[in-house]
Amino acid sequence: MRGALDFDPAAREYGAATASIRQILTEWAAIDWFVPPRDPGAEALAARLMREHNARARAHLPEIFPATLETRSSRGGWRAFAALRDRVCKQQRWDWKFSALKPLSSHHSKARGWTMDHEARGCVDLLAGAAPRPGDLFVRASDVVLWNKLGPNLDVEACLPRKGVEPARWYLGYVHIDMMECIEWQLAEGSDDLEGNPFHPLLRCYAAGFYPFSLDKSTMVLFAFDR
Repeated sequence: MRGALDFDPAAREYGAATASIRQILTEWAAIDWFVPPRDPGAEALAARLMREHNARARAHLPEIFPATLETRSSRGGWRAFAALRDRVCKQQRWDWKFSALKPLSSHHSKARGWTMDHEARGCVDLLAGAAPRPGDLFVRASDVVLWNKLGPNLDVEACLPRKGVEPARWYLGYVHIDMMECIEWQLAEGSDDLEGNPFHPLLRCYAAGFYPFSLDKSTMVLFAFDR
C-alpha cells in the first residue's frame, strides 16, 4: 500500500533544513506499507537501524534510552500484527511513543530553543478563511500554530483486508507522528544534516518492511509480514 504526496518536495523551501526535509518527505512517500520485505538483507538492516536509532536517542536522553537494545524478529499476518498491537496497548508502565519518543523530541526542541511559534511567519490563517498550500508544514488558527496535514493519503479500506484496517490505522497514526518529529528535529537543528536525527532510522526501518513494537525499555520486536 503506497500513497502519493499532493506536491513535489523539490519545489518547496524549508529554510536551512530544506534538503533534509525534502529527503524525509520523499522517503516517507516511497514507503510501501504492510507488505513483506523485498530485500533478503532487510532483517539485519532493520535491527541495525533500531540500534542506530537507540544510540542517537541515548546521546540526548540516556536516562530513558538503554545502553543496549535487544531486538527480536517476528513474522506473520494480520492476526500476529494485531496481537502485538493488543499487547503493547495493554502495557501500563511503558508506552514507547509517549514514554520515550515524545520526551526525546520535546527535550531536543527545548535544548535548541525551537518552538512551533518560530514557524508562524508565512503560515496561512485558517480562521481568516485561507487554505494551506500543498507542502506547507504548518498552519495558523489566529495565534496558534498547528501542523498541517502531510500526506501521502493512504486508502487502507481499499488496499487492505478487512481484518487489517483497524490495526493498520492505529499503527499509521503513531508512525505519522514519527515523521513529523523527524522533520521537527531538522527544523530545531536548522540543518540539512540527518546524521544525528534519531527519528530518521525509524523511517528507514518502516521502509525496510519491519514494524517496531516496544515491549519494554530495552526490548523491541521487529515485525514483518509473511510472503
